Amino acid sequence: MSAYLQWLLSPSDPFNVIAGLQTVGTLALSSKVFFWLIVFIVVRYDLAAFVLLFMKLVNPRVFFPPRMFEYADYTPLISVLIAGRNPGPRIADTIESVLNSGYPNVELIYADDHSTDESVATARQYERTGKVKIFANEQHCGKPSNLNVAIMLARGEFLFVLDADAAVTPGSLQVLLAEFQDPTVASVSANIMSRNGDRTLITRFQEIEYALAQAIAQIWRSKADFMSIAPGAATMFRATALRAIGGYDTGLGDDTDVTIRLRKAGWRLKFSVEASIRTDYPETLSHLLRQRSRWTRNMVKVRFKKHRDLGTMRYGFRNMLLFYEVLFSRVLLPLTTMSLLVFAVFFKFQARPDVITGLYWFTTSMLFFKVLVARDVSGAPPLARLWLVPFYPFYRLPVRITEVIQILREFLHIKPWHPYVPRRIWQQIPHW
Repeated sequence: MSAYLQWLLSPSDPFNVIAGLQTVGTLALSSKVFFWLIVFIVVRYDLAAFVLLFMKLVNPRVFFPPRMFEYADYTPLISVLIAGRNPGPRIADTIESVLNSGYPNVELIYADDHSTDESVATARQYERTGKVKIFANEQHCGKPSNLNVAIMLARGEFLFVLDADAAVTPGSLQVLLAEFQDPTVASVSANIMSRNGDRTLITRFQEIEYALAQAIAQIWRSKADFMSIAPGAATMFRATALRAIGGYDTGLGDDTDVTIRLRKAGWRLKFSVEASIRTDYPETLSHLLRQRSRWTRNMVKVRFKKHRDLGTMRYGFRNMLLFYEVLFSRVLLPLTTMSLLVFAVFFKFQARPDVITGLYWFTTSMLFFKVLVARDVSGAPPLARLWLVPFYPFYRLPVRITEVIQILREFLHIKPWHPYVPRRIWQQIPHW
């Protein structure tokens, strides 16, 4: 038993930590492939945190939206569009959050996707406010089709697409609206935060994950006009821009598809860290992995099949660069990382555990730094989550394995249909 505990705790031994980090450095300098892989990972995933911290210290105003000169004396109508299927009693919380958001000129359209619970009856109670409209679909058509119905019914100059299980924080609509003073901006996404972060260990890890993705990745992408996705959970659109591209594709109409079509049309997409919504994260590992399986397969379907022409110069150098950056970071890098990990554990480095130890502590050190930067910039995750950082790579491991499996399944065209799209609609759309 004592031998097992000694082996289990050996990665935390200071001597092994230092030796492991030295080994990683030596290996990087002695292997050109490994060296450039580490350089890419550091630049792609870690450099942004250092830059954001520097910007926050030097010029904090860079994180705040411009003053609302254009809308100082004018509050345009904002149509909040919600499409949901069996959201349950949460739909009441969502509607009330919109009505109590603090923005005076707002309408809410809830397009129900043939729910079998009491969602429609619950939502209809708010029609008496005069600001809520309900459309109850008589058959299951999928979220994109219902959003298109909501777009047709909307009267607003701006359309805020919101998940049925999300809640808008007060003042967020005004913050999002301010960014549209730039006439080239088609959409502004809000910061997605948790309202069930304390529920399970899985939701606690997701608080860290979303903070890193939102407060770091989305900020630098927004500033560099390099937004790869406008999340469908909470994004405000210029109505003319969304209608000009034809709304949502009913077959592959997720947020990635809309994002790419807007970029192809020449629009800019932005992100606001000050505007936020709170939503429910998956509370079990099985639910989380099912969610990420769907996200990953849709990512491959949309980016690298339907919109593979984005990888040419047809839509400009920036969009081409974005295509290959996502290809490398979302497809090639996960495949390479998992292959190297399997090779290292089972074949090459069985006698050199210091390499694995060094990589682990290097990654963990960077995670601590990035989590603190994300906390400083956006207020999330709570400081009480810091103790989870050393275990975060182990949370990411099953997620990463699932993503790799789904990437391979999608490229090999193994069971491509997902219940997210009704089968009758799936059979009518083209497949790439």
